This record gives sequence, C-alpha cells and structure tokens, in this order.
Amino acid sequence: MCNREGRILRDRRLELGMTQQEAALELGMSIHQYQRYEYGHHKLSNCPMRIGLRICALFELDPYDVIFENSVR
Repeated sequence: MCNREGRILRDRRLELGMTQQEAALELGMSIHQYQRYEYGHHKLSNCPMRIGLRICALFELDPYDVIFENSVR
C-alpha cells in the first residue's frame, strides 16, 4: 500500500465486504484499473472527477475527506 488514499479505499471496501473484482464491476472498470487506485499507482486526487466521484459514491465516502488528509470543516 503506497498511499493514504489507497488505504482508505481498501479499508472501506473490506468494511463493505466487497472484493476488488466486485468493486471494479460496480464501477464499470477492469480489476486492474481499480487496483491502480487501491495500490496507490494512481491517486484519486488526480483522476477524472467522474471516476473519483463514482468510487466515493460506491464506498459511501466524502471525496473531501479522502483527498485532504487533515480536513477541517
């Protein structure tokens, strides 16, 4: 696990009882594309907004909290 964003995605996916394959299928992407985000090869903060929002919606995450480490509201 290379980065904080990837850890958040993995931890939330596991909390929801999903496999990487199930997450990728729900997101409409290949498992390899999904793994790039979870393993930290691609950062969620740098991905197209549409993809980032789909990932956050699937995992019921606030995009702001995922992207910004010490978010204060």
